[in-house]
Amino acid sequence: MQTYHVVNNQNNIEENEFSNKGRIRAGFENDRRNESLLNNSKRLSKDEEVGRSTGGTRNVAATLILRGYEEANIDKQQDRLIEWAKQNDCLFTLKDIEEEFGQEIFKNIKSEFGESSPTGGAEALVYRFDNEHLLKVIRYNVWDTKPLGFLDNRIAIHNYLFPDTFYELIGICGRGKVDRFSFIVKQPFIKGTRPTQDEIHKEMVKDKRFTRDYFDSTRYNSDDYIINDLHTGNWIKGFNDKMYCIDPAPCLSLKRKYGNI
Repeated sequence: MQTYHVVNNQNNIEENEFSNKGRIRAGFENDRRNESLLNNSKRLSKDEEVGRSTGGTRNVAATLILRGYEEANIDKQQDRLIEWAKQNDCLFTLKDIEEEFGQEIFKNIKSEFGESSPTGGAEALVYRFDNEHLLKVIRYNVWDTKPLGFLDNRIAIHNYLFPDTFYELIGICGRGKVDRFSFIVKQPFIKGTRPTQDEIHKEMVKDKRFTRDYFDSTRYNSDDYIINDLHTGNWIKGFNDKMYCIDPAPCLSLKRKYGNI
């Protein structure tokens, strides 16, 4: 997935004021203050569950909803989440999103490499949530087989491993002729440039748990995790020279999933 938060200082995205909160922003801000659900899901390790809580009360609630449907097929998991989202006023269409947040921000922007649409194509659409955050509409099934896998891997484990670029769950974009089932998340808006693959490698091996995969230079492995999609389009090198991983695809290692095999 290739998404660029900012490719240079002279980015083409105007800094706007986001003082008028619409239905999506206002509902999310109200729900995130409800602390009653946090720390009630214990699917992962204690530290990884902190990553789930960082993803917000809607993220924890969605996980708890699906715990009773863990063995259900994809359609049943999606249907249950859509039902939950309707009941909690966090089911939105792309039309809802575009009315509140405007046009998908990279739709007509060319990157410094001349690409016409650096949004990651099939996986995600990116919007400005406010001056400090992005809103992303992400199709889970590029890397995960079921919705529950996205909540575990792309939110909880991502937030644990890469806390600077944590995701918060805003809601669900429901199925339909136009809107394919997707998760709507909020993420810090990082300003910087794209690093090189060598810079990414140096950053990853700082954590001595990880080694680069022999067959895929964008995959890193440890005893606990497999992290895919670590190419240059999914990192930002901040203007402070700090490295930020914005769109990894982590999951538990086979050892963690199935024990010693």
